[in-house]
Amino acid sequence: MFLSLRITLLLSLLNVPGIIIAETLPVENYDEVAINTFWNELYSNGGWSLYCGYHFDPAAALTDNRLFVIEQIYPVSWMLNHMKCGSRRQCRLDTRSQFTRMEADMHNLYPVWQDTDVARRDNIFGMIDGEYWRYGDCDFESQHGVIEPRPIARGNIARSIFYMYSQYGLPVEKAMLEQLKRWNRTDPPSQQEMLRNNLIEDIQGYRNPYIDKPAMAERLSGKLIADE
Repeated sequence: MFLSLRITLLLSLLNVPGIIIAETLPVENYDEVAINTFWNELYSNGGWSLYCGYHFDPAAALTDNRLFVIEQIYPVSWMLNHMKCGSRRQCRLDTRSQFTRMEADMHNLYPVWQDTDVARRDNIFGMIDGEYWRYGDCDFESQHGVIEPRPIARGNIARSIFYMYSQYGLPVEKAMLEQLKRWNRTDPPSQQEMLRNNLIEDIQGYRNPYIDKPAMAERLSGKLIADE
């Protein structure tokens, strides 16, 4: 476990949360996090996949017949768009860059069943009329470029995206942001999500404040991705 660095989050209760200063923190690249830290430290005792709730054993996370992979809740493609990079390789040239930090930030990383990761791609989150479960035992719906996750995953997803918006100034499509606010209200942080927040702070040095104070999200206004 890395030495915990306690950083005070400078967020005003009177203003919309701004970008959290994180430039002084040690930077791990995404490959290091994906190969070592994520599975060996954050999920050293196993866990459940975000979209389907499939349980995985830490030793079998990468060898189970249901292969589990790491999902970027705020997709890398959106990050590249915002950074105006043609590829991950181009954005990674500066190892101390903002892209390096946000690509590896574990507040944006969740374990998912690989089939749902493929289906998600860079689709937006939202609600879909009716029930169109893509997989028989998994409440994961995908239709016309929209992903509707199971109810108990919705708040986690919302708070992860709120964090990326505030931490790195990443844009969020306005209609999706309003939907995420509703999910944040109807699916508040669980004990498991709060424990995960504590552990990520121990590992990388800072928390997701929207898990500690979900009501902060009501002040977010959003920016249209198309306008960036």
